[in-house]
Parts: sequence; C-alpha cells; structure tokens
Amino acid sequence: MCGYTFKLTEKAVNLLPTGGSILHTTNLSTEETLSKVFGLTKLREKQSESIALTLAGKHTLNLLPTGYGKSLCYQLPSQLLPGVTLVISPLIALMEDQISGLRKRGITNATVLNSSVHPEELQERIDLVRSGYYKLVYVAPERLDSPRFRALLQSIKVSLLVIDEAHCISQWGHDFRPQYRHMKSLIALLPDSTVMALTATATPKVQKDIITNLGLNMEVVKGDFDRPNLILEVEKCDNPADKDRHLFARLKHDPAGHGGSAIVYVSSRKEAEALSKRLNGEGIKAAFYHAGLPAPMRKATQKRFEDDLVKVIVCTVAFGMGVDKANIRKVVHYNLPPSLENYYQEAGRAGRDGQPATCTLLYQPKDIYTQRWLTKMNYPTEKQIFEVYEFLRLSQGSPVRPSAILEAVPDIKETPLHSTLDLFNQLGLLTLSPGGITLKTIPSYLDTSILTRRKEQDEDRLERMISYALTPLCRRRTILGYFGQALVNDCSGCDVCHPHLRMTFSPTPSRAHRAVNPERETIKKARQALAARQFDQDGFISAADAANIKSQAGKGDNLSQAIVSLTTELKGQVGRTTVASILAGSKAKKLADKGFDKLSLYGACAHRNQDTILEAIDALIEEGHLRVIPGMYPKLTIA
Repeated sequence: MCGYTFKLTEKAVNLLPTGGSILHTTNLSTEETLSKVFGLTKLREKQSESIALTLAGKHTLNLLPTGYGKSLCYQLPSQLLPGVTLVISPLIALMEDQISGLRKRGITNATVLNSSVHPEELQERIDLVRSGYYKLVYVAPERLDSPRFRALLQSIKVSLLVIDEAHCISQWGHDFRPQYRHMKSLIALLPDSTVMALTATATPKVQKDIITNLGLNMEVVKGDFDRPNLILEVEKCDNPADKDRHLFARLKHDPAGHGGSAIVYVSSRKEAEALSKRLNGEGIKAAFYHAGLPAPMRKATQKRFEDDLVKVIVCTVAFGMGVDKANIRKVVHYNLPPSLENYYQEAGRAGRDGQPATCTLLYQPKDIYTQRWLTKMNYPTEKQIFEVYEFLRLSQGSPVRPSAILEAVPDIKETPLHSTLDLFNQLGLLTLSPGGITLKTIPSYLDTSILTRRKEQDEDRLERMISYALTPLCRRRTILGYFGQALVNDCSGCDVCHPHLRMTFSPTPSRAHRAVNPERETIKKARQALAARQFDQDGFISAADAANIKSQAGKGDNLSQAIVSLTTELKGQVGRTTVASILAGSKAKKLADKGFDKLSLYGACAHRNQDTILEAIDALIEEGHLRVIPGMYPKLTIA
C-alpha cells in the first residue's frame, strides 16, 4: 500500500465514513481492482481499451451507448491513479446516483460538490478533497466559474479530468449547454491532467465538434451502438384516445414484461400526472415523476421503482439519468421525442440485463406540432435578444444576475435567456464574475446567426425523428446510420423487418386516412397527369401548368395535387418541411438562399397554414403516394 501524509481538521476527521481508510491509492492491478474493489470479473472490450489508454496518459473521447457501463471507464482508474479524478456532470441527480452506487460497493472515497450541499458541509468536503481523502469528485459545470474552486484545483493534483455527457459541449449536440464552453479553459488550468470525454449520443458531426472545442489530440473509443436485444416498433395512432388504447393493451398484456418494469415517457409534467392517473384507473399500478416534484418525493418514487414496489413509471426526460435498473422490459414513448439522440438514449434504458425488451413509439402526427412549438420556445425572439442587450447596457457596467434579467425582460423564460447570454458570450460581449454578468463592449451590430443555425439544427433533428417514425425501412439500420454505424448483421428485431413481433389490434381508420380519402381520385389523376405535364429542360413545371395548379389550390381545392406536383418537380432534393414551406410561401432566408422562392409553385398554398400542409404530406406518406428517403437529411419523393 502507498498513500499520502497530511493533516485532517477535526471536522474532516469526524466526516470520515465508519471504518474508512485514508489510504486509497493501491498497487493493485487493473484486474485486481476490478475484482476486489468493484466486485466484477470482466470488462467489456471498449471499457478495457478506454481504461488502458487513460492509464497510459492518453486523452480519449468515449462513445459508448446507454447501458454500456461508461462510468466504470473513469471510476476504476480513479482508484489506481494518484491524486483526484474530477468528473464534470450536468445533473445533480446523476451525481448522487453515482455516489450511491459506489457506496453500495463499499467505495467511500467519492463525493459531490454542488449547490444542493449545505455550505458548512460543502467546506468540510472541500477540506477532505484538499487533504487527499477523496479520490473521485463530482461537480456541476457551473462550479467552474468560481475563483475559489479554481484555486482549489490548482492546489491539488488532478490526474484525470472527466467530462460526462460531452455532447453538451457541441453547439450541434442535442443537449447543448453554454456552461460546457468553459472546458477548454479548465483544461488549460490543468495542463498535466489526462482528459476523458464521454457520451452515449453523438453523431459524427458532434464528435468532430467536441474534439475541436476541447483542442486536444484525442483517441476515439467507440462502442457498438447496436442493442440486439431491443425490439424497436412504432405504432401510428389517430389521437390521444387511440394512444391510450395501445398503451393500456401493452401494459395489461404484460405490465412488467415477465416480472420486469416499464417506463412511459411523456413530453410534459401535466401529462405525466394525468396519464399516471388514467393507468391506475385501468388497474395498472403506476407512479409519475418529473422535475417539478420536491426532491424527497422524486427520490422516494425512484426508490419504489428500483425496489419493484411500482412496476410502471410515467415520466418526463428528468427521469432515467443514472437509473441502472436491469429488468426494464418496456420503454414506451407516449409523445414524439425531439431527436433520435433523445429517443435512443431513453429507449436504451430497457433490457440492460441483456434479455429481450420492447421499445415502442406511439406516433401521432399532431405530436410534430407540439415538438415544433417546444423547439420554438427554446429560443428567444429578436425582440427579446434586443431587450436583454438593452437591460445589460443600461446597467452601466454593474454586474447583474440572470434572475434580475428574467424579472426585467417581459415573457422571456430561463432557456431562451441562457441561449441569449451564450450568444453574447460567443460574440465576446460579456464579462462573467461571481457578482453576475457585465456588458464589456457595445457592438455596432448584433449577429444572431449562431442561434438561427442552432435552431435550424434542432428542426433538422426533429425531421430525422419523424423520418424514423414514418420509414418503411429497417428501424435499427436507420438509428445506427444516424450515429455513423452500419448494421453488420441482419436486424435482430424491429416491426419493419419482423412484423410478426408487432402486437395486433382491431384496425380502425386513422384520421390521416379519413382526411385524404376524399382526395384519392384527385391524387390518382394528379399522378396520371404528371406524365403529360410540361417540364422545361431543367425539370421545372411550365408556367401554364403551375398557374393552373395555383389556381386550383387558391380555391381551397387540390392541396394534395400541389404537394405531389412540387415533390415531383424537386426530384427528392428536399425534406417534407421544405416542401411545406415552399407551398406556404415562407419568407425564411434559407429558402431564398437556395432559390426556392423562384419556383413556379412557391406560395401556391399561401392561404393554408404550414402545419396543415405538413399534415396533408404525412397523410400522403401513410397512403403510400409519397415516401421518405432515409439519410442524414431525409428527403421527400414520389412513392
């Protein structure tokens, strides 16, 4: 055994766990530490690779899917390396779950430093970090702004710096967090530390952006994103009542999946409580969970679920991080997630024991509009950006806290405010201090294009999610392709490749079908007429034909004909949203930049709401008249 010599304060000594030793650094091998400390017999291939690189002092980016055991990649080295392993984690609940799991294994030299800890106890924990007792320290990215904390880091040896949920670094990541922009300066503060970045959800573009932002030469360790034991299925539903019918049938048929548990994800706190009530009304024992509940209630609910006292939990995205429950047999998405990253991360909580599990998306076209609204609410308006800027300018150099801005600027919420402040920070306009935010320079022009591009990226992610719901191709191949991985073997289980796995119900005509039925003959005639339609040498519809279609659409008729005609004209170059935008006559800059506002059918359906046009497009896809071409950016074409 080897260790450190230091003096503990009386408070720090009293804080030591019963029977705890202050000598933690050992001469045990990796294999011995795995067995004697963690009680495990074997590492997965990519875990072993990541740990070996880390112990050799190599910086790594670890792309390991949900359920792979990525925490062990830094927890094990933390017990072998001298000094401290510092873990940056975005969620307090996730940190506490990690600490709880380590305590169950008898590992007591890990702690959390965050805002939930009482100031006096926080100081005691800091004393123990400084003394060398704690070898594994979890902090939130916000703590990196504290000069006192940075001074602490400079006074100790940080052997390993771990950035968990590293996709938060990239502005193109599905969960971008401005606070993660401090990572590069933290690395500069700790030049002798080995850096390990971890994420379960990163597209090739995001992976590249992470490495660029960290400014390091990093080895990429990429696990297999395929989970062969997960059965992927999508059930198209007419309305909320139809969703309930499918959900109740699945949970009544086998509520817990052979003694296991089920998670039902919804998009709002209100829906979590209401759906839980409806499930209990059907005799399905369920609890609800969301971030708006008091912390003791959240902990109690999670504990009941983990102890199998309640088999079904209805929750928002707030639930699941850090939940390491092996026997989750079913994950159901009651609402459409905003991205494939979100969907696969949440679905991946099923079947961690390697046994078969079902991941179901209950898809209703109306969910698209809910997600579009939620995406819109994440970003400030131009007016709000200007009002935040004016408030900072009028503060005349005095530091202000975000809470004061929220009170002063009408109708702005926390998320769009953070987006605004991050924009200003990236433009070099702000000084950040413990006292708050100060405007340090007055620009001649506010360039908001960063937020515009980020919003467009979110919209593209939603399109990929919709494409997954509507695809006639293998769902497993679609998901893996999104993350830059090919499906090596045949699909092990999805409702497209293995339709016999689908739970069957008495068919009912969907609302989309009913909506398009009256126009079936019109669609048929439109497709027949396409052969005779006059196209110019570049493939565009003649002015006469375009005028005729516009005239018919302008009278409120033949929306489907306009959609089919434009889709044919565009030859699979664009997605469904762009088709709808063109027909609606959208003034979006990206349409003008690509010359789509010059198309003969631009604005042909300007009298209609864009969402109405999208609904008609989705109906035509379901009817088999149109299809979506999968890819990085799904395209719409004639079936």
